[in-house]
This record gives sequence, C-alpha cells and structure tokens, in this order.
Amino acid sequence: MIPLAKSRILIALHLIILMSGLAALLLHTSERAAGSGIGGYFQDESEENDPLGLPRQIPDSSSGLAILAQRCSNCHGQFGLEDGELAADLPNPPAAYASLEFLRSAVPADLYLTLTEGRIDGGMPPFGPTSSNPLSEDQRWNVIAAIYSLGTPLESIERGRQNYEAKCAECHGAQGRGDGPGSGNFENSGLDISTVPYWSNNSNEMIFYDLSGPDFEGAHDFELNDDGLWAAIDYMRTFNYTYVDALASFRPIEDGRINGQVHNGSFDQALTSETAATLRGFTREFQLSVELTGTVRIDGKFDFEVADVPQDLFYRVSVNHGGIDFSSDFGQLSFDNPRLDLPVTVYEKTADSGAISIEQLHVILDFGQDFINISEFYVVSNNEAAVFVGESGQASRGTFQMSIPPGAQNVSFQRGFGSVDSLIPAREVIETGSGWADTFPVQPGSGTLNLLVQFTLPYEDGTSISHLIHYPTSAVNLVIPEAGVDLVTNGDWTDTGVQIMGAGSMATYGQIALPANDELTITLVGAPSSAAPTPASLISGNNTEILVGAAIALAVLFIGAVVIRQWRMTPILAADRQSLIKEIAYLDEAFKAGEIGQENYQRDREGLKADLVAIWSDEAN
Repeated sequence: MIPLAKSRILIALHLIILMSGLAALLLHTSERAAGSGIGGYFQDESEENDPLGLPRQIPDSSSGLAILAQRCSNCHGQFGLEDGELAADLPNPPAAYASLEFLRSAVPADLYLTLTEGRIDGGMPPFGPTSSNPLSEDQRWNVIAAIYSLGTPLESIERGRQNYEAKCAECHGAQGRGDGPGSGNFENSGLDISTVPYWSNNSNEMIFYDLSGPDFEGAHDFELNDDGLWAAIDYMRTFNYTYVDALASFRPIEDGRINGQVHNGSFDQALTSETAATLRGFTREFQLSVELTGTVRIDGKFDFEVADVPQDLFYRVSVNHGGIDFSSDFGQLSFDNPRLDLPVTVYEKTADSGAISIEQLHVILDFGQDFINISEFYVVSNNEAAVFVGESGQASRGTFQMSIPPGAQNVSFQRGFGSVDSLIPAREVIETGSGWADTFPVQPGSGTLNLLVQFTLPYEDGTSISHLIHYPTSAVNLVIPEAGVDLVTNGDWTDTGVQIMGAGSMATYGQIALPANDELTITLVGAPSSAAPTPASLISGNNTEILVGAAIALAVLFIGAVVIRQWRMTPILAADRQSLIKEIAYLDEAFKAGEIGQENYQRDREGLKADLVAIWSDEAN
C-alpha cells in the first residue's frame, strides 16, 4: 500500500523482505479457516483472546483515510479500486478494497494481519513492527475502518439505520448493546450485537448468511429483504468503528448560489448603477470550468446559480467599472454549505500622481568583465481610494513612471505577485518619450504594484549611475558584491554592513525619504576582481530573487520604524488577481509563439499557479 518504486528490482527487494513473514501468514490463515465458524446467532465472544490483538478503542475512519491517501493510493487508487499509478508495476493487481465484492467477503482481523505482515504475492510491504516505517496497532485498525467507510455508500448506512431503528433497536438498543426497552422480554445472552470480537472476526457475508438462516427467522416476527439486510449489516458494523462519508467531498453540488454586493470604495457606498458581472470557476490546475454572465442590479447586488458543479472549484466574480475590471476574493462552495458571498469593491479613477509613493526600492548590482548589471525592485503604493490610471487619464498611455540611466542596454521588466519568487515578464510596460511606464492601473493600498527592472551599463574602473525617481520614496536599499568595488557615499548612503547572501559576501547600504523627482545616484570606484560573482550566478534564475529577499530583510534592520509589508500581499486586491490571470494568458501565448523556452515557461507558470492555489487556500480557510 505504500508507494512502491516503479523499478522491478525494488519490487523484488520488497518481496525478499516479506519472505520472513510467509510462514506466520500461512499458519494464521489456516488456523482462522479452521476456526471461523459462527456457531450461533451473535455469540458473545468478548472473552476470546485473538492472537492479533483486537482494537483497543473505536477505530477512526478519518485518521485512516489520511493514511490511505498518503501511503496506499499510489497502488490501490484514490478510491480503493486497484487503479493507482503504480498498480501496473506490481507482480499482481492490488486489492480493490473499496469494491462491494471485497468488503462483503473481507474479515477485519484478516485485513489487520495483511496490514501487519504484508502480502508476498502482491508485492505489498508490511506495516507492522518489521516495517521500516510502521503503523501502530491503532493506526492499522483506523485504516481498516477507513476501508469500510470508503466502500460503504452513505445511502446504505442511512437505509440500514432506518431498518435497524424500526425493527431492531426496541430490543437490541440504540448501539446494539442489548439494552433496548423491550430487552426484558428475552434472555440477554443474544441481545448484545455490538461485541468487538464478533465484528472483527466475521465478514459481512458471514453475518448475512447467519442472519438469513432459520435461527434468525424463528426469533423475529418481521422480515427484511436481502437489500435491506445488507444495509442493516453495514449500519450495525458502525457500532465498532466511526463511519465517515468518505466520498462527500467528491459529490457534485446540485444547487449552488453565489451572491454579493458591489461596493464603491471611492465613495464608501453601494454601487448604484446597473452593470454586468461575470462569475468564473477555476480548478486547482487553473483551468476555467465555469463562466456565467449576470447583472449587478441598481441596488449593487448580484446573484448566480450553479448546478451539478464539483466541490473543488474556486470562484471569483468580476465587475467592470469605468473600463477597469475589479474582482472579488476567491471562495469555494461545499456540499454542506452551497451558498457563497463574494463582495466586490470597485473604485473611481484618478489621474493624480500625488497618490503614488514608493515604499521600497531595492537596488542590486553585480559585475561582468566590462559591464555592470543593475536590478531595481520597486514596491509601489497607492494612498488614495481611487485607481491611478496615469496623469493622462488613460492607463494605456502609462501609469507608474520609471527612468533608466542613458546608455542602458538589455532593459527588461518583470512583475511580482505577492512574493519575490513569483516574477513574470511585464509585457504591459511601454517606452515613453521620457522613459518607461507600466500600463496597469495602480490599485489602492499598500504595495499593490511590484516591478523588477533590469539593465546593463558599461563598467571599467568606476562609474556614476544616476536616474530620476518620479515619486516620493520611503527607503532605498543597495546591495553590492564585495569584489574590489567601493561605493562613494557622499553622505547620502548609510553603511548597513556586510551580509552573506546567495552568491557570497555583499556590502549593503541604505537611504531614506527621497522626495519626488529627485535623482538616485550610485557612484562606484574600483575594478571588480576575478572573484566577483558573475552575472550568470547573480542575476539569472532564482538568485536575483534570493538577493532581493535578502535586501528586503536588511531593509527591516535599517529603517526600523518603517514597516516592510509581507511579500504575500495582504490583502491581494482584486484587480491584481485579474492582472495575474492575464499574465498567465500572456505567458501561454509567448510560449506558443516560441518567445520563451519551455523550462522558463513551466517554472514561471507553476510559480503563478502555486500563488493562486495559496491564495485560494487562504481564502477557503
């Protein structure tokens, strides 16, 4: 049941390990076959000493299901139907332990033995004391309880309960202990049908044939058809384990409703204009599964109905207001709670650049043989309750402005979503007459825009790097490899010490409170030594992200009173999520067009999907 390696050699090693338990397995099987007779209607076997050890407490299906998923599903399948991904590599097919045929003939004590000692013929390792990763006795019984839960439909349990309560509980009691109100009319020897030894040592099939025999019929004045009796047995077995509806999370939601209120955050009131709303449902693999269009009414409310949809979808509602898409948080429906409230906040537009500030600017340098690479990571905030669409009033003509030193080459832009390990090409950045500008509207809130700008400049024995910063900046953090190049501070920079980051020792500096439209100047002297980290080791791949993250940590030490926001945005605003979704689409298009290699494409897309899943999980919790 534990995931086995696909190699036939490893399977053979498992079989060699299991050989030591063969004799005991065969011996116990023969002993049980010789002494398995029931011998009477619900005999009290509570004093029998089963050599395997009976459950010491009621086995718990919930705990067992977690073990099945972790250690058994690769071979037996997610639903216990012998269709796991490794099933084809086993010497014999694994047991379909959730099938009707298997569960009716299974004896729990034999299942316990199989779990303890393994099965040689099937390549299943032991989970008992001889295992290198054993399950405790209680855990093994929990697994058996989970097998019964997985293979027993809730409908059978409910039908069995109704049959039992109508025809059996009067004498046998609510839990089968022989303490029902009518029990005084009979001898108590046969009334307790809850004994652990009986249910542990007999299969449902054995019990069915016992209860359908003449002894049963002669002692009762009612009849149950075969289906009713099978259901009653399914229910009575739950007297000895905690049943859970194992398939509940896989049932479709028959009638789901998603509603919400659209709030205008600029005016702090409900949206009072009728407009369209779009509901989208995504799988965890970020595949669009549901898309519906509805109407936001004059009172700002909307309603959607979904039918027969999976429970694992994540939903989000989008509303276009003033030509800009705003979205709700993500949420999930469930079988037990098929109602979901997804409010959406929209904002009016503003062209006032005074709302924009730079919380942090992290600058990272590294040196090549005759050039220098510069990476600048901007953390941008919008301090007004309005969406900044650029000073022109049209986001497509530029919103957040950036300048780059004259002569810069290999200029590139990447967008960050929530954390520095989620960087993707920012294809929405355009070149303007005075520099560069993003074209994404900047949402209200702290740190709602994250951009990484990279470029190269010539370098020999020194240089002065200078460019305009368009917005007030709370703090700048500078990281320089310790490789023979020094920073001329000129009283502008504060030395914050040497730190070990990523590729080696880094000198760090900081300055605070740069006014808008001020020049950021970095003056360097000295030639980099051959020991300097190369651009390939510093700038490419994840190392830039490591260094940016380290620079951010240093910023906390330097600024002190300035609170650096966590890199998973809290909250991640709706339009940023919409932008992230667009970036995934752009990434897919670029890959299809051959503009990005497969390795980088898969890495970037998986990073974005992971962020979305994390967001969804946070919201679901």
